[in-house]
Amino acid sequence: MLKLFAGVALTVLVSSSAALAGPLEAYGRLPAISDVEISSDGANLAYIAHDGGTSRVIIQPLNGGEVQSVDFGKVKMRGVMWADPGHVVAEVSRTQAIEYVTYVGEQFQATSINIKTGASVQIPKRSYETINNVLSSDPIGGVVDGKPTVFTQFYAGEEAKSWQAGRFDLYRVDLDTGIAAMVQMGDTETGDYLFKTDGTVIARTTYHRENARWAMELRKNGKWVDGYVTTAPLDGPAMRGLSLDEKSVVMTIQDEKTGEYRLANVSIADGKLGELYGPDQPFRIVSDNSNHVIGTVTDAGYRQYHFDEPRLAAAWSMITSVFPGRQMTLQSHTPDYTKIVAYVEGTGEPGGYYLLDLTAKKLSKVGSAYPGLAGGDVAEVRAIKYAAADGLMIEGYLTLPQGKVAKGLPLIVLPHGGPQARDEAGFDWWAQALASRGYAVLQPNFRGSTGRGHGFIRASDGEWGGKMQTDLSDGVRFLAKQGIIDPKRVCITGASYGGYAALAGITMDKGVYRCAVSVAGIGDVRQMINFEILRYREESPIVRHDKRYFGVTSANDPKLDERSPERHASEADGPVLLIHGKEDTVVRYEQSTGMRRALEKAGKPVEFVDLREEDHWLSREATRQQMLSATVTFLEKNNPPN
Repeated sequence: MLKLFAGVALTVLVSSSAALAGPLEAYGRLPAISDVEISSDGANLAYIAHDGGTSRVIIQPLNGGEVQSVDFGKVKMRGVMWADPGHVVAEVSRTQAIEYVTYVGEQFQATSINIKTGASVQIPKRSYETINNVLSSDPIGGVVDGKPTVFTQFYAGEEAKSWQAGRFDLYRVDLDTGIAAMVQMGDTETGDYLFKTDGTVIARTTYHRENARWAMELRKNGKWVDGYVTTAPLDGPAMRGLSLDEKSVVMTIQDEKTGEYRLANVSIADGKLGELYGPDQPFRIVSDNSNHVIGTVTDAGYRQYHFDEPRLAAAWSMITSVFPGRQMTLQSHTPDYTKIVAYVEGTGEPGGYYLLDLTAKKLSKVGSAYPGLAGGDVAEVRAIKYAAADGLMIEGYLTLPQGKVAKGLPLIVLPHGGPQARDEAGFDWWAQALASRGYAVLQPNFRGSTGRGHGFIRASDGEWGGKMQTDLSDGVRFLAKQGIIDPKRVCITGASYGGYAALAGITMDKGVYRCAVSVAGIGDVRQMINFEILRYREESPIVRHDKRYFGVTSANDPKLDERSPERHASEADGPVLLIHGKEDTVVRYEQSTGMRRALEKAGKPVEFVDLREEDHWLSREATRQQMLSATVTFLEKNNPPN
């Protein structure tokens, strides 16, 4: 297990002896392959291949047969899955609105591919009811009356004119005809469904926004009965899946004693809640393709899996022993766990997919995510730990440029988005790209980040633009005190919340940064909250969450202006680069244009880059590389690495 040390002690996660790095565009490319999934019979692999902005689904037989390629063009591919051994389901998304139903947003659709005939059909192609052909949940394969099908939720209702007025119903879709048939009708409060792969509905969740009532309901004799009910205006429980024996609904519930979330089983037979169990540290759920919870994963630098299924635990132990000191991710497996696909990244590996065949006793590489990069192009990454000004310990990662002594280095602070997210050990294409140009890169998991427990998240309450911000500059001061970086050669760069932090750093945390790059960042938090109220209504958990972050109860609170970089544009003490996608539906494009106007009015140096046809996640290769090139050019001009 990775250990973290305070002071000068730093733990090496990824090292490289090469003095030269790969070309910048190699870091900025979309992964050459992704989402490698193995069929349940173990005969074929399916994965997404990206090449020059176009995407394909590849179906690769493991017996050496003919490889199939299905071209999807320039759409945004989001994932593939095996519905059954003969059908692959591919997901794509588009930035659009559903007329009379939603604002512009990222809408997901799916296509079923018959690997024997090569025929494909949209899911759904048509339906016996009035529904939108936009997925409202991830598809799950199953069999009904001996025929393979896929289950997913759709928004339904003939008279509905908004999400609030319609229903989220569960449907099954024929994989060859694309015809959808309702399995279970929902209502305006329905969230998720839990079901067996034969279509038997077990449970659902509901949420009433006005009184914040959250419920997990069991399906009994054609009716819904309460299984677990609580009041959850902000944080709440979650339904995670079926137990392996299919006798219980597995949930995550907050432990009243510790405040942390643990696992708990609710009996399907009588609705009784069992004892809390599972890791006593933050974790994520691991599920199989049949809605079963098969284990958990914790993060302590390196990802640690804890499997309930002993065959999988043994196989995983075997494959991880081959790759010591690397970040490992379980990608897919056969139901009998004799074949496992893992994603490996770290020392000597920018990212690769590997297949373990226990029957053949063979481990083989499927392919590389970044074939344009060699192992020597992965810069050294160190885990660090330092004290914030108020004594709270902050953990993070420091990426060091190749061929340079770790002394007096130029630094780029790269805070993550979310902000309720975290950076992890492994290959980070953005951090590695900046390090390849000669910069040290600091990625702090500031207060409010996940992975450190509920209390660490709650330490961010009221601290957006406050201690969440100074957690970053406290890291700069720590590294400067160690002599690793030159405090006069520091810039800050980030996307989404990280973009906000970049703008706040250059305007509100004075004297720390020479320049700032904000990608899809927030400049005016009052405008952000007002727009969310308009879109989701004031009682929505989204609005409640943001109010808690800012420590306000009203959108009229003057504190919102105090924490808005746009209102402090005249105080910017360095040049700013603003980059924003025209199709961003998470942080509005107007956030960056408003910040540009404020900086220009204040006479401050500012540059602006439009990313056309780009969303919030840098999903397109051309604009992702455009962002990276513009960022490096700006940093090299305003904070030269040499």
